[in-house]
Amino acid sequence: MFEYQFTELPKKGYRCIGIDLRGFGDSDKPWEGYNYDTMADDLRAVLDTLNLQNVVLVGFSMGGAIAIHYMARHKGTGISKLALLGAAAPCFTKREDFPYGIDKAAVDDLIHQTYTDRPAMLKNFSEIFFANPQKLSPEFKIWNLGLGLAASAYATIQCAIELRDADLRRDLATIHIPTLILHGVDDHVCLFDLARAMHDSIKGSQLISIEKAGHGFYYEEKEKVNTELVGFID
Repeated sequence: MFEYQFTELPKKGYRCIGIDLRGFGDSDKPWEGYNYDTMADDLRAVLDTLNLQNVVLVGFSMGGAIAIHYMARHKGTGISKLALLGAAAPCFTKREDFPYGIDKAAVDDLIHQTYTDRPAMLKNFSEIFFANPQKLSPEFKIWNLGLGLAASAYATIQCAIELRDADLRRDLATIHIPTLILHGVDDHVCLFDLARAMHDSIKGSQLISIEKAGHGFYYEEKEKVNTELVGFID
C-alpha cells in the first residue's frame, strides 16, 4: 500500500519499516487477536525485537487507530513523533454522543458482503476509496484489489467489527508528542470530521487537509504526502 512512499523516503536517508497487520499481507493469519489491544501489542513486539527507538510512527486508516491505541496502552514507548493518515479514529462510526463517522449499518453491510462475496465487496469498496477512481489505471486497480484479496476473510470481518465498535476518545489525551494529521477532504471512508475531532483532542497537533483527495490520498496526492512526511520527520 505504501509502495510510493517506500520508494521515495529512503532517498532522503530514512529507514522505512512496514508492518503487515496480523491477518493481512505477508503476516500470519491466526484465528484470534483482531482487536486494538492485541494489534498494539504486535506493534510493541516489532519495536522491541528490532530494538527501535526515536521512531516516527505512521498509521493509516485502521493503522492510525492502532497507533493511537499504542500511545495509550504502551505509553508511547520508542515513539518520538506520530503521523495519522486518514485515521479511523477516535470512533469510526457514529454514536449518540459522537455524530461523526459513518453509520454502523454501513459496516454491517460490508461484513455481510464479505461473508457472501468478498471479491465483489473489495471491488465495490475500492470505488469509494479514491476520490477520482476514473483517473486510476486498470492495472493499478488490479494491484489495489490484490492487496485486499491477500488478506484473510476472517481477519477482514473481525477488523470491521473492531472498527465499528471501538472508541478511542480517551486515548487521544495520552498523546503528548508532535503529531501530524493528514486527511483527505473528500474521504468517504474515514470522514474528514474525524480529523477535526482528533485535532481538537490531541494537544498541539497539526492538521493538514489534502484537497480533492479521498481515503487513498497516499496515492492520489503522493507527492504532497511524501513532502509533508519528510518535513514532519525533519
